[in-house]
Amino acid sequence: MPTPALRKVDSIMYKVKDLAISEAFYTDVMGMTKVWEDADQGMMGFLLKDSDSEIVLHTRDDLPPFSYNYLVDNVKQFCDEHRRKDYKIAFGPIKVRSGSYAVLVDPDGNRIPIVDLTEFGGAPRYNR
Repeated sequence: MPTPALRKVDSIMYKVKDLAISEAFYTDVMGMTKVWEDADQGMMGFLLKDSDSEIVLHTRDDLPPFSYNYLVDNVKQFCDEHRRKDYKIAFGPIKVRSGSYAVLVDPDGNRIPIVDLTEFGGAPRYNR
């Protein structure tokens, strides 16, 4: 089975203590690709698997963290893999209208909300 990966979200920033440790987490565990680094600013950016949206990690005190939901193929499988690698789940998974939802935790304690569309056959469903 391929490593679970975050699928898409708009740009989001997380403050981290150590860029190297966090880089390993976001590439090895979250399945993301690092696309840039600005060592002078203490920042690096990663592309999500299926979009041009970025996750930006930084070590700056003047930038706050933000959080949004990330789309994944299957929340339960993602959580199982996360636990298998000895990372924590802060919340869930629980059933929601679209499928499942959970909040994962990275090495710096940042909360990563994930959701899937398993109840919708993997595609968004809109009221028209």
